[in-house]
Order: sequence, then structure tokens, then C-alpha cells
Amino acid sequence: MKLGALLRFIVFIGSVNDGSILRRRQRPFRATDLAGAIAICRGAAALLRDWPRPLRDTLRQMVPKSASPGTLNFSDVFPNFYRHLFRVLPRREFGFLHDAFEKFVIEDWKGFIRGQHRYSSAAVRRNSHWVTANEAERIARVTGARIMDLARNGQLDAVFLKVRRGGSRTECWIKRESLNQWVAVRDAELAPYMPRPEAMAALGLTHRTIVSVAATGVIRYVKGPERNFPARCFFFLREDVMNIKAAFGNHRVPMLAYSRPGKLIALRHAMKNYPGHGSALAAVIPAVLDGRLVPVGRAKRFRGITGYLFAAHDLRRYRPPSHVGATADELMNYGEAAALLGVELREIRGLVAGGILHDAVEYQFGLSKLLPVADVRRFAENYVAISALAKRHRLNTIAFFRYLREGGTPLLSVPLPEKGTRHASFLRRDVASHIQIPSPKALKEAADVRIVAERKKRWAQVRLAKEAAQGKPMRRVRQIGAHCAE
Repeated sequence: MKLGALLRFIVFIGSVNDGSILRRRQRPFRATDLAGAIAICRGAAALLRDWPRPLRDTLRQMVPKSASPGTLNFSDVFPNFYRHLFRVLPRREFGFLHDAFEKFVIEDWKGFIRGQHRYSSAAVRRNSHWVTANEAERIARVTGARIMDLARNGQLDAVFLKVRRGGSRTECWIKRESLNQWVAVRDAELAPYMPRPEAMAALGLTHRTIVSVAATGVIRYVKGPERNFPARCFFFLREDVMNIKAAFGNHRVPMLAYSRPGKLIALRHAMKNYPGHGSALAAVIPAVLDGRLVPVGRAKRFRGITGYLFAAHDLRRYRPPSHVGATADELMNYGEAAALLGVELREIRGLVAGGILHDAVEYQFGLSKLLPVADVRRFAENYVAISALAKRHRLNTIAFFRYLREGGTPLLSVPLPEKGTRHASFLRRDVASHIQIPSPKALKEAADVRIVAERKKRWAQVRLAKEAAQGKPMRRVRQIGAHCAE
């Protein structure tokens, strides 16, 4: 130590037995006070002999012998000790003294530590014999109300103290040993379960989906407050979760390139198109466990069980029919209807918005919109999309549409609901069977003729406007106008 630090240390240690000095602000030491200096040095020498045991013995002597832990008040027994220790003797210079005192507090102090929390180190807070209800709440990860119920019911060794400072309230102090025993028993019951984030990562399901599936009984689970588990959490039985993961993983299926549903559909897409996120999906999982439903591939883009691919016609059977009054084979979603008609999704939405096709049920968030299969097939038997007909004959859709419109062919035009899009046009099949489909060359020649005619007309209009502005004779302007009309 440096000389100044050593002198402060000697003054402090020599004054430990003098209660009057410890209970007030430390008096300034005068260099001329020789008697005081000798007394302080003798006290320090006696106290430091066989360090640090005599200091701990002195601190033990300061604690009342007959007092119970509930009546011991740290601030009363050591009223100004912390201030001296942490302000007069900082830890960077007197760390050994702080460590000795904290060891005494951890091992020998059986009462509460009230009013000195700002000075207590993390080691003291972790190892003190008593903890407050708020700290017990953080340690056990349960609600404060649950801690108070356990304390009142005698499941935790607790003491309730009346505090009259700033109002009348009650403090609850819990014995750490009792709390640790209760937490150990609780954690033994918690071991067969896994928390919700771990179960979600294992199966690749969202919070909403895994809770809905578990509610049907496929995965056994408990809620935190029901079993004294950490509050506001779901816990799923580890055995059930791992059995589901193993049932999907036991099928050695190849990794396939997958982008959108077709003949094969990923369980992630099927959750929206077919079974949804609840009871119907809960029926798919037991089917995989029993071997009645077998995946045929796997998509890398989806995690967990949602990346496994199944035949679309197999998963159609698990679509929930209860709310629509129809079987799964009598319904199809917009994507399936678009594939049947050979059009895009926006054209199906246009047919529904135009009242030509009707939804089978009111839309529910998270599920696909459904159409009656009979209505879609009836429309497909009577009409064919211009875009599908042009694609079949390798024609430009716009050029083919103009060809039919200029020829006076009757068309069914449906406005599309998307902003900035045109109409979708359909042709009756009986009419399509009698019209002559032009060749791509004929459509190109007709387009070239149309472009030339439009260009001549536009230049004639520009020329007419220019000559009228220059004051040409009206006879000449009328001739140009007649030429434009032709």
C-alpha cells in the first residue's frame, strides 16, 4: 500500500471496536493526537493478528446473540459500516477488506439485508440467506402473486414484516434455502417438457400453429401458471414433439426443387390451402405417425416438418369441410381454379368480383379462399380464356384479341380488380370450335398494316393542324380532312 492508504486503513481498523466512531461520520485524525494514534495502532495490531479471522470474530460480536433472524436489522447492527467501507476505503485499494466483510455477510449473517442494497455486491445478493419476494420472483421465474401464495400457504419459509416508512406496507422475505428446494422440485417436474421456443424450432411451426395443434391433443402441453412453471409460457411434452419430428425424419425422401404448389405441395403451403392451422392440421400429423400419409420429397426453403412435400390429392382430404357443408373433393382454391382454366390468379379474382363465380364460404384469415368445383368446371365447359387459347396456338394474346374483336366475334369481358390492369376476355367454346384460328404470320401482317395505317392517320392530322395554323385555303384543308377520314 501507499502511505496514505495504509494510514486510512489503520485508522479504520483501529476504530472498529469504537462504536461511537462507526456510528457517525468519520472524524478527521489530527497528527498531534499522539494518544489517539497509539490507541488506534494498538487496536489495529490486535485486530490484524492472524488476519482475517479476528475481524470476523469482531463482526460476530457486534451481532446480538439472542436476536432471531426476523428481528435482525442490518442497518441497526452496522449502521455506518458500509459507508466507511465503501467510501473511505474503496475496493480498488482495499479489496481484501471488502472480500473479508462480504464473506462474513454470506456465511455468518442470518438476518435480512435491508437498506444497503446499493452497496451489496452480486456475490452477496446471490448467496444471502434471505431474499425479497421480488428477487424470489426473478429466481423462480413465476409471478409475484404466485410467490405470495406459496409463502402464505407455508410451501416457502417466509417472514412478513410491517414497514411504516413512507406509509404502511408489508415486506415478504423468503429463506433462500427453502426457495432453492422448491425450485429444484419444480424443475424436476419441468424436465419432461420443453418451452415453446424450443418446440417451435424443432417442428418449424409458429406460436399460433403449435398451440392450435396442441389444443386438439396431438401434443400434450401445460401452461406455466397451472404447474408453477415459469409464467406466461407454454410447455410441450418433449416425448410428443420428438416423436413427431422423428416420424417425418424417418422417411428418407430426396431434396426436390420446389417453388409453388402443383402436383406436389409443401406442408407449409398446405397449411393455408388445405388443412389450415388447427384441427385439420392436427389430423395430418397422426396420419404421418401411423404411416397413412407418406411424404414424397422435401423443400429446403422451409424449416422443420413444414418443408416436407406431399401429393396434393392426398392432402386435399384433410381440408376442413365442417364450416362449408361440403366435402373436400367439392371445393378448390383460387390457384387450383386458375390451373383448371389455364389463367392467372387475377383473372379468377375478376370472375369472382364480376359475379360469374362465387366463393363457397366467407373468407377466413389464414385460410385460402374456396370455390365450388362444380361451378368452376361448368364455366370451363362453356368458356375458354383468350389467353389460354392464344398460348395453345403460340399467338400473341393482345394481337389475337384484336383480331377477334375486329372480326365481330362475341366475347365475355371481365374487368380485373387489380389497379392498372386490363380486362380478361373469354370465348364461348361452341364459337371457338367454328372460328378460324389465324397463323402467327397473319397476325403479324395484320398488325403491321394496322401500325402503318395509324401512322398515316396521325401524320395527316398533324399536317392538317399545321396548314390550318398557317392560314391555308379552306378548300385545301377540307381535302386533307377528307383524306384523313379515308
